[in-house]
Amino acid sequence: MRARGLLDAYTLFSMHCKKPLVFVLPALLFAAVSASQQPRSPQNPYAPDTAEPGSVEAIAQFTTAPKYLSPWVEYVPESDSVPSPTDYLGHIAGAAGELSRTSQIYGYFRELDRASDRVQVSVIGETEEGREILLVAIADEQGLQNLDRYKAATAALADPRRTTPGEAEEIIATARPIYYFNAGLHSTETGSPEMVMEMAYRLAVSEQPMIRDIREKLVVLINPVSEPDGRDKMVDWFYRYLKGRTDIDELPPRSAPYWGQYVFHDNNRDTHQKALAITQAVHRMFYEYHPTVVHDLHESIPLLQTWNGTGPFNVNIDPILIDEWFAMSFAEITTMTTFGMPGVWTWGFGEGWGHHYLDSVAVNHNSIGRGYETFGNATAETLDRVLRDSEEEDIAGNPVTTQQWYRPLPPDRNVRWSLRNNTNYMQTGCLAILEYSAKNAADMLRGFYRKGYNSWQAGLNEEPYAFVIPADQGDARRVAQMIAVLTGHRIEVGRASGDFEIEEGEFPEGTFVIKLDQPYRNYAVDLLTPQEFPSDTEFTPYDDVSWALTAHYGVEAIPVSDESVREVGTVPVPRDYRAPGSVDGSGPGFLLADTGQEALLAARVRLADFGIEIAERAFEAGGEEYPAGSWILPAQDGLADAVNSVASELALEFASIRRVPDVQRHAAPLPRIAVWHTWEDTQAVGWIRLTLDEQDIPYDYIRDEDIRAGDLREQYDIVLYGHTYSDLKEQIHGIDERWGPMPYTRTEEYPSHGVPDASEDITGGIGWEGMASLERFLRDGGMLITLGNGSALALEGGLVRGVSPAGGDVNTPGSELQVSVARPRHPIAYGYPALTSAFRSNYTVYDVRRADRDRVVLQWGTEPLKDERADEAKDDENEGDNGKENGELLISGGVENGDDLQGHPAIIDVPVGEGRVIAYNFNPLHRDLNHSDYRFLWNAVLNWRYILDQSQEP
Repeated sequence: MRARGLLDAYTLFSMHCKKPLVFVLPALLFAAVSASQQPRSPQNPYAPDTAEPGSVEAIAQFTTAPKYLSPWVEYVPESDSVPSPTDYLGHIAGAAGELSRTSQIYGYFRELDRASDRVQVSVIGETEEGREILLVAIADEQGLQNLDRYKAATAALADPRRTTPGEAEEIIATARPIYYFNAGLHSTETGSPEMVMEMAYRLAVSEQPMIRDIREKLVVLINPVSEPDGRDKMVDWFYRYLKGRTDIDELPPRSAPYWGQYVFHDNNRDTHQKALAITQAVHRMFYEYHPTVVHDLHESIPLLQTWNGTGPFNVNIDPILIDEWFAMSFAEITTMTTFGMPGVWTWGFGEGWGHHYLDSVAVNHNSIGRGYETFGNATAETLDRVLRDSEEEDIAGNPVTTQQWYRPLPPDRNVRWSLRNNTNYMQTGCLAILEYSAKNAADMLRGFYRKGYNSWQAGLNEEPYAFVIPADQGDARRVAQMIAVLTGHRIEVGRASGDFEIEEGEFPEGTFVIKLDQPYRNYAVDLLTPQEFPSDTEFTPYDDVSWALTAHYGVEAIPVSDESVREVGTVPVPRDYRAPGSVDGSGPGFLLADTGQEALLAARVRLADFGIEIAERAFEAGGEEYPAGSWILPAQDGLADAVNSVASELALEFASIRRVPDVQRHAAPLPRIAVWHTWEDTQAVGWIRLTLDEQDIPYDYIRDEDIRAGDLREQYDIVLYGHTYSDLKEQIHGIDERWGPMPYTRTEEYPSHGVPDASEDITGGIGWEGMASLERFLRDGGMLITLGNGSALALEGGLVRGVSPAGGDVNTPGSELQVSVARPRHPIAYGYPALTSAFRSNYTVYDVRRADRDRVVLQWGTEPLKDERADEAKDDENEGDNGKENGELLISGGVENGDDLQGHPAIIDVPVGEGRVIAYNFNPLHRDLNHSDYRFLWNAVLNWRYILDQSQEP
């Protein structure tokens, strides 16, 4: 019956995926057979292991039902020489009411290293707060002794240009797949750091044939706490507020207000940018080991979901990877379903289009990126859960309690769930996929090599054959930043060693050339061409659908179809490449043409001791044209040295002047900036802090309490309120006061709290008192800048008039869209052409009443609002104003019902009393991604005094 049931299930799977059954069935059947053939005997059911005394009973005690346990993890093997997690922690892994801090977890792994020749611990990075990031390697003694040889083997397989197919087969015959597990990335997903301690111990000491096979055929890597800063904050939070509380409807917030120094959940959206220390550490590991699999251990939906994707799949990934995803996922499902463990499934969660997650370092570099979503409680206490609402629906629209082809054994609606249940499920799945990998080691290595080979061959045989990136594009530093992203991902970039000509044009020496006959060709194409998310797809995107660096950096990369580009002489660009700046002359005064440089705010900070004026009109000087927004620096003591320093650091080009040009201009003093975060949501504001910190731009970081306290205008010129994931009510009222007072302060008992900000009570939000304080700040001449969904506070919360939600059904899931400048003389437009683009996620669309539409600085698209189009059709007198040209709304990504967005405001500048609200209908500082949008924000900051002084645009 079991075999027939499997055959029926996977016949359905084969039909659904349009793949032959022969592809999936052997891998799936071996998993079921091997799972049923573990040695069991009445004398010692765990032979050849001996169970650690008390482990069977402890595991059973904390497992809420037998069906949530597999025979592989129902005991912990005994060792005479190697300490178990129980020996070190004093309790079984996954015990109710117990969570381990990073120091305990690291301490245990270092004990394993000292006690076992099968375990090796190293350090791969350090967090922003100074905590180490560990890497644990596990194999048999021979495997660790020859670890350098295995790393060299995977490195050779990673580059097919130096390894022929025949040589690859010779390497595969003696190499090992390297399987990497990433634990503890999301800090409220508390189970994986506990589980990996027990799994590592089991892999090191068990003599079960399956475990021996894994040790002898693989190298297993474990990052036990990939976000150590957040882990400690979360463990302290548990012991401070959650321990002993089991009524899920009466639990306080199940997350500390911070995880990492800057962001929390978004730390899994950083793989292209590599802005965060934890991302950099995982990438460093990848390029050292070239692991065959990067497997991220997450927790959310019931009971264990193994990733692959519903489609549409990213068009730049190799089809081999899609096959590997499904084969591996169904091996896990088959094994765990054979054990009778309900709720194990795949497919119906995530689309497979975007690969900006931490595991995507593998997907983007020809390895296998995958992960789990295991059911979790955040707290370590056992909770009664009812699978309903968002927990019950997967992305395919089917309740998780229903049987589907991708979920053969669904869970019950009512679940009593424990941390040990989580450990059982996650560990069983991990062991199942390690068994699969050991059995299929050669095929997995061959797939890794073949994907790189296919990518290289595509670069040889398919257009484009290269990308050409001109060095002079108005902002040499931003070009260099984009090049650094590419080289940081080991995409090879050269600079032309001489002038050259191809069908696409003539290019000078120094032009950047990316020849695509390289193993990461597919990733280069993915990063340098716009995304086109299919408009007819059945499933909505899970996250952003655009990551095209050309769009998000505002840099042109020209695809080349002329094969002669291969003959262009180039020299490699080093990964530490920086663009140079220049100063023409020695003063006494200087000019800086505004060509859209991202670094202008950083430059103003470096020149804080000097007066700077900004031209309000274009002008000519020294035979050169200078656009509006250009800087005029009159002669001042010490200016020449300061300008030379800034030019060198920020790749800016200054020109000397003897006299100040006669042009309308205004002073540009530096403002006093406050970056305000709510306690309800600190994440998106964290990206603002990261950007400002990286550029050494000073600001005060203020809290809800500071807003409520008032006197804002006496302290600040600008209050910057970033994007937030909270709705308007939550933005105002914050965390429910019924939990208060709720301190987030550093104490001896909770040493990780109070960082990077602290409070004696994080509940209550700003309240109406805070809203009144913000209104006083505006009326007294302050500037409130709001980004993304944070703009709802000003536009819907009553701080401005004449703006209201527009309705419609626009869907812009993280995409680059066309925008046009509605007020070309407004300082926010400096450095931009009349028609440009901006990155937009799904925010409310707003209307501005007709009498106030001159307050719109930037609009979406090029078309007027619907209520104005009929009028414009009658009078085409203004057609072509400001150099605008009609074009498609979508630049990269995807958009639905874009007509409901055309003409609506992207940036609004609204006077309130003596002050100003500048509201952005997008987030110009989105995850360190959309650098071409930074100037929209910097311009408001640089020109704050001038904007406040204008009751109306001149």
